[in-house]
Amino acid sequence: MKSRKTKQQDIILQVIKNDKSHPTIYEIYQKVSEINPKIGQATIYRNINKLVENGEVIRISSSDNMYHYDGECNPHEHFICQKCHRIIDLYENDYQEKVEKIEKKYSIKIEQTTMIYKGICKDCRKML
Repeated sequence: MKSRKTKQQDIILQVIKNDKSHPTIYEIYQKVSEINPKIGQATIYRNINKLVENGEVIRISSSDNMYHYDGECNPHEHFICQKCHRIIDLYENDYQEKVEKIEKKYSIKIEQTTMIYKGICKDCRKML
Protein backbone atom coordinates (compact mmCIF):
# COMPACT_ATOMS: atom_id res chain seq x y z
CA MET A 1 0.00 0.00 0.00
CA LYS A 2 1.44 3.33 -1.04
CA SER A 3 1.51 5.95 1.66
CA ARG A 4 0.73 9.63 1.27
CA LYS A 5 3.58 11.63 -0.29
CA THR A 6 5.17 14.24 1.95
CA LYS A 7 7.22 17.30 1.02
CA GLN A 8 10.26 15.60 2.55
CA GLN A 9 9.73 12.54 0.32
CA ASP A 10 9.39 14.76 -2.73
CA ILE A 11 12.69 16.52 -1.96
CA ILE A 12 14.51 13.23 -1.27
CA LEU A 13 13.12 11.63 -4.43
CA GLN A 14 14.16 14.62 -6.56
CA VAL A 15 17.68 14.54 -5.13
CA ILE A 16 18.00 10.83 -5.97
CA LYS A 17 16.49 11.19 -9.45
CA ASN A 18 18.72 14.17 -10.31
CA ASP A 19 21.92 12.43 -9.15
CA LYS A 20 22.94 9.92 -11.82
CA SER A 21 25.97 8.75 -9.78
CA HIS A 22 23.87 6.41 -7.59
CA PRO A 23 24.40 8.33 -4.32
CA THR A 24 24.85 6.83 -0.87
CA ILE A 25 22.61 7.81 2.04
CA TYR A 26 25.29 10.24 3.24
CA GLU A 27 25.50 11.94 -0.17
CA ILE A 28 21.71 12.19 -0.27
CA TYR A 29 21.71 13.70 3.23
CA GLN A 30 24.27 16.33 2.19
CA LYS A 31 22.26 17.40 -0.86
CA VAL A 32 18.91 17.38 0.96
CA SER A 33 20.47 19.51 3.75
CA GLU A 34 21.42 22.14 1.16
CA ILE A 35 17.80 22.31 0.01
CA ASN A 36 16.15 22.05 3.43
CA PRO A 37 18.42 21.93 6.51
CA LYS A 38 15.44 21.03 8.73
CA ILE A 39 15.21 17.53 7.25
CA GLY A 40 17.19 15.24 9.57
CA GLN A 41 19.03 12.01 8.92
CA ALA A 42 16.34 9.84 10.55
CA THR A 43 13.70 11.40 8.28
CA ILE A 44 15.85 10.68 5.24
CA TYR A 45 16.41 7.03 6.24
CA ARG A 46 12.71 6.49 6.95
CA ASN A 47 11.58 8.10 3.70
CA ILE A 48 14.16 6.34 1.52
CA ASN A 49 12.93 3.03 2.91
CA LYS A 50 9.36 4.00 1.99
CA LEU A 51 10.46 5.06 -1.51
CA VAL A 52 12.22 1.70 -1.97
CA GLU A 53 9.17 -0.21 -0.67
CA ASN A 54 6.92 1.74 -3.06
CA GLY A 55 9.18 0.94 -6.02
CA GLU A 56 10.10 4.57 -6.64
CA VAL A 57 13.80 4.08 -5.84
CA ILE A 58 16.14 1.11 -6.29
CA ARG A 59 18.55 0.16 -3.49
CA ILE A 60 21.85 -1.24 -4.79
CA SER A 61 24.22 -3.16 -2.52
CA SER A 62 27.71 -2.29 -3.72
CA SER A 63 31.18 -3.72 -3.32
CA ASP A 64 32.12 -0.76 -1.10
CA ASN A 65 29.79 -2.19 1.60
CA MET A 66 27.37 0.70 1.23
CA TYR A 67 23.90 1.02 -0.21
CA HIS A 68 23.53 3.25 -3.24
CA TYR A 69 20.23 4.54 -4.57
CA ASP A 70 18.92 4.80 -8.11
CA GLY A 71 15.94 6.94 -9.07
CA GLU A 72 15.75 5.35 -12.52
CA CYS A 73 13.24 2.53 -12.08
CA ASN A 74 12.76 1.64 -15.73
CA PRO A 75 14.13 -1.85 -16.46
CA HIS A 76 17.91 -1.82 -16.62
CA GLU A 77 20.95 -3.55 -15.17
CA HIS A 78 24.00 -2.28 -13.30
CA PHE A 79 27.76 -2.68 -13.56
CA ILE A 80 29.85 -2.10 -10.42
CA CYS A 81 33.57 -1.47 -10.75
CA GLN A 82 35.48 -3.52 -8.18
CA LYS A 83 38.26 -0.89 -8.00
CA CYS A 84 36.59 2.56 -7.92
CA HIS A 85 33.09 1.30 -6.92
CA ARG A 86 31.42 3.39 -9.62
CA ILE A 87 27.99 2.12 -10.64
CA ILE A 88 27.04 2.31 -14.31
CA ASP A 89 23.51 1.90 -15.68
CA LEU A 90 23.28 -0.66 -18.49
CA TYR A 91 20.40 -0.46 -20.96
CA GLU A 92 20.37 -3.49 -23.21
CA ASN A 93 17.79 -4.12 -25.92
CA ASP A 94 17.30 -7.77 -24.96
CA TYR A 95 16.63 -7.09 -21.25
CA GLN A 96 12.85 -7.47 -21.50
CA GLU A 97 13.25 -10.49 -23.79
CA LYS A 98 15.37 -12.21 -21.11
CA VAL A 99 12.71 -11.55 -18.47
CA GLU A 100 9.91 -12.84 -20.72
CA LYS A 101 11.91 -15.96 -21.63
CA ILE A 102 12.47 -16.80 -17.95
CA GLU A 103 8.80 -16.15 -17.13
CA LYS A 104 7.67 -18.47 -19.90
CA LYS A 105 10.22 -21.21 -19.16
CA TYR A 106 9.36 -21.38 -15.43
CA SER A 107 5.66 -20.33 -15.64
CA ILE A 108 6.23 -17.38 -13.31
CA LYS A 109 5.55 -13.63 -13.31
CA ILE A 110 8.61 -11.50 -12.54
CA GLU A 111 7.71 -8.22 -10.87
CA GLN A 112 11.17 -6.92 -10.08
CA THR A 113 14.70 -7.79 -11.16
CA THR A 114 18.15 -6.86 -9.99
CA MET A 115 21.01 -7.75 -12.29
CA ILE A 116 24.46 -6.61 -11.24
CA TYR A 117 27.65 -7.23 -13.18
CA LYS A 118 30.95 -6.79 -11.36
CA GLY A 119 34.35 -6.14 -12.91
CA ILE A 120 36.76 -3.33 -13.75
CA CYS A 121 35.56 -0.18 -15.56
CA LYS A 122 37.42 1.22 -18.57
CA ASP A 123 38.96 4.07 -16.53
CA CYS A 124 40.41 1.70 -13.94
CA ARG A 125 41.58 -0.72 -16.67
CA LYS A 126 43.70 2.08 -18.15
CA MET A 127 45.58 2.32 -14.85
CA LEU A 128 46.46 -1.40 -14.74
